[in-house]
Amino acid sequence: MYKSPNPASILPTAGARSGNTSNSLLGRLVKSRASKTVFIAYVGFCAIFTLKHLLTYEAAPEAIVYPHYELERTYDPEKPYSVVSELSTSVILSKMFAFSTPDITDNIQPFFVRSEANPRPDEITLATFVPQDDLSELIRLVEYFPGPISAVLHIDHPSDEPGASNPISRLHTMRASNPKIRNQVDIHLITTPQTHRRPLSTTVQQQSNLHRNLARFFARTDFVLLLDADGSLPATDISKSFRDYPQWMEKLRTGNVFVVPGFNVSMATEGGAPSTLEDEETTVDLTPVLKYNQLPREKQTLLNHVHDGKVILSEKTWKRTIRNVDFNTWATQTRLSAIQNYDPYFGPSVVMRRDKMLWCPERFGNNQAACLFELYLSGADFWVLPNDFTIHSGERKEPEVTERERTINTRLYQKFHEESCLKHARAFYAAGEWDSDRARHCRISCQKVLAVWGLVIRQA
Repeated sequence: MYKSPNPASILPTAGARSGNTSNSLLGRLVKSRASKTVFIAYVGFCAIFTLKHLLTYEAAPEAIVYPHYELERTYDPEKPYSVVSELSTSVILSKMFAFSTPDITDNIQPFFVRSEANPRPDEITLATFVPQDDLSELIRLVEYFPGPISAVLHIDHPSDEPGASNPISRLHTMRASNPKIRNQVDIHLITTPQTHRRPLSTTVQQQSNLHRNLARFFARTDFVLLLDADGSLPATDISKSFRDYPQWMEKLRTGNVFVVPGFNVSMATEGGAPSTLEDEETTVDLTPVLKYNQLPREKQTLLNHVHDGKVILSEKTWKRTIRNVDFNTWATQTRLSAIQNYDPYFGPSVVMRRDKMLWCPERFGNNQAACLFELYLSGADFWVLPNDFTIHSGERKEPEVTERERTINTRLYQKFHEESCLKHARAFYAAGEWDSDRARHCRISCQKVLAVWGLVIRQA
């Protein structure tokens, strides 16, 4: 049966009427001409503002902090702007050689004499120093070593006394008369001020480790032969050995160190009898059993002289306490051999990279063993060259050192041994490399030192 609808359900309520009214007002406002005009004006303003900033950014010159310089590599002195170039030479050298006094660093003259040749980067430079009283050693060096030489000349005692030769004038005379010296040798000069020079009678040890660092730093090739500064000569062409074996050069580039075994010519009394320990400790005059032109230049001749007693083993290479290098093995070997039992007092001549290797500690006067020990602890492997060697002719004697200074050096080196172990162990721990192969030398050589300090050694 049909029911008529309720009139109340057909008529809108008051709320519905107000909502419809609001919607209609908003619709009319949006559709109005004024609203459209405002919206278009806003969009146009944003577009114009954005385009203006884009054009301004593209057209603006690059911001320059220093208006007259190009900031590329600020540590490169060859660039137009460099922080390094603004530092004085004395400031740079005083930081480089922090253990030396300003009297030394302020009087260093790098390349006081520069060789005429320009060596290739892959050559090996002989880094050494020559005494001011024996500049003739330069002549011997250029005769035995065909490559570039970086030598330090340190004038540290008076040369203006009556009868004393002037080393500077003699150096220029030698260079003018010897084309090999002109072509091969760079001289870096250190002149101690007159007020600080030592008398000829004193026996204060020269700063040989400073000299080694200086000669190595200013070498103009990537690799150096750090020659023991006792008058030894490189008897063989070491550069040729590395050219003949490219795999050796690759090891050298990766931070390995190559040991050049050392030998000494035997000394005898004037009657020709071999010298004894008593002779060496007294004032008996001793002369080399081999003359300068009889020195061995190849391995087989050397072995014959060793067999005849004319050449003996250098204590700096062939230690009596620990066999860093076994002579009987070296005499027959034709390949590289690694050093296993390392002695902290091991101090032969070595071939190494010029950069990326630790420097000689300058707290010591003359201690090449300290240079090599830190290299060993830092992870460098030591390899013995099978056919190359150095020879000491016996003509130049090492400067005498007082018993007091010898005692001081011994005690300093004992402390240095502990300090180096702790320093490198801490560095390996901090880098997370204590169990790595690179840290194995430190783990093995420093077990006792680290145990004393309460550090536990974990085996890799």
